[in-house]
Amino acid sequence: MKRTILTAVSLLILFVLPPHLSAGLQSWQQAQKIAERIGCWAKNSVAPMTPGNVFLKMGDKETVVPLKLTNWGDTEVTSISYTFYYTDKQVSEGPFVLNFDQPLKNGETREVKIPIKPGQKLGKEELLFNITQVNGQYNEASAGYAYLTCCTVNKMPHKRVLVEDYAGMWCWHCPIGLVATDAIARMYPDDVVAVSVHKTDDISKVVSRWVYKGLIDRYAVTVPSVWVARDNKAAGFDITDAFKIEKSKVTYMNMEVDAEWDENGNNIRVKTQVEPCMLPDEGETFAIGYVMTASGLSDDKWRQESNYAEYSSDSYKDAPEEMKFYADAANYVEGWSQVKGMVYNHVAIESQGMDNGLEDSKMTDFRADEVKTHSTTFEGVNKYSVIRDRSKIEIAAVLFNTKTGKIENAARCSVRNHGTTGIRPNLVQEQKKPEGIYDMQGRKVNGKPTPGIYIVNGKNCLLYTSPSPRDTR
Repeated sequence: MKRTILTAVSLLILFVLPPHLSAGLQSWQQAQKIAERIGCWAKNSVAPMTPGNVFLKMGDKETVVPLKLTNWGDTEVTSISYTFYYTDKQVSEGPFVLNFDQPLKNGETREVKIPIKPGQKLGKEELLFNITQVNGQYNEASAGYAYLTCCTVNKMPHKRVLVEDYAGMWCWHCPIGLVATDAIARMYPDDVVAVSVHKTDDISKVVSRWVYKGLIDRYAVTVPSVWVARDNKAAGFDITDAFKIEKSKVTYMNMEVDAEWDENGNNIRVKTQVEPCMLPDEGETFAIGYVMTASGLSDDKWRQESNYAEYSSDSYKDAPEEMKFYADAANYVEGWSQVKGMVYNHVAIESQGMDNGLEDSKMTDFRADEVKTHSTTFEGVNKYSVIRDRSKIEIAAVLFNTKTGKIENAARCSVRNHGTTGIRPNLVQEQKKPEGIYDMQGRKVNGKPTPGIYIVNGKNCLLYTSPSPRDTR
């Protein structure tokens, strides 16, 4: 490839340049030497790939950032020297030296770790990473630099990826999407929020008629249809690459969701917390959508059309373990066209604001370290008799950037029993409650209290009618 480029540039020098310039070239060799000098056949040439946004936590001495380097030269690379230039502050740092444990071979691309200092305040700062020397010699790469957007944050964001699978029992090819969704959720349980939406089948008849209203027609013109953050329509049983691409995209917004059954065990109360790791751009507004999902759904009468009876063939040798269900002949009825005993997971039962967020959840004008909350309720859950195991109900919360229409982040949680303490969202530190007995004016009571109303250990309001307290809640 390099030889081809060299030849092309040499011909350009000989035959395309104006006569008064090309006349001085006495030979083909001279043209090649000029081509070599302008970087077409360099000896010491290393170029970085632009990483885009990188996150640096305020207060850290430095953060190690992964960068990809490519050796475009003839020689193996044992070391590089590089500098930083902060475009906002107009300050340079370096040079710094990076020695390779193993030489970077000709044409090789390798990821290296580069330490970068965080900024003094939250926000973005443009940084120019420039490779000045290769093996102690001038870097001949025509683009030996890359721009980085350094995002100094108060905490590292946790990006979760929304995966939505649209399927139908009548669809022969839909098992491939069901398998892909189950597999990615299993492999990345902390980073995937999975939702399976059924279209005009036996499941769609027993869930909310308004679930994903308007979205099914938009994203499931044909099925199977697996969407990753609604940006990438994935195909096949392996959607790992699509997931990783979306996972690598930046988010400035952390979010957590918590859900609890009410006193009657029929309604689910949901609370979401959103915290910016770095202040969003001016004018950006965010809103939250919710979906209640259930897993482990099955019915002896259900039949899933399937075109994967040949699963055992070599074409599926790399399929995830979820495809093994289709290899068992005992699971098929009606010849090899339908599967029985199917278990459906992550099924959308009911949703709220999954188009672009609920109107009353809109958030804007964030301040540093500010946590904003939103609450909603899923009512009358007991009417969904298709849910056999309430412990497999989950609530997914999705954060939409209403300005761009993009999905910023997502979160999910199980539903805890009423009055129990679940895993608290980690966005807010709980204030330490005072221990002891206090009167209603906040004065600590020493010794045995007289009858009256008191605050005990900062939590319970108790009425004393005798030497023994009685909880009046």
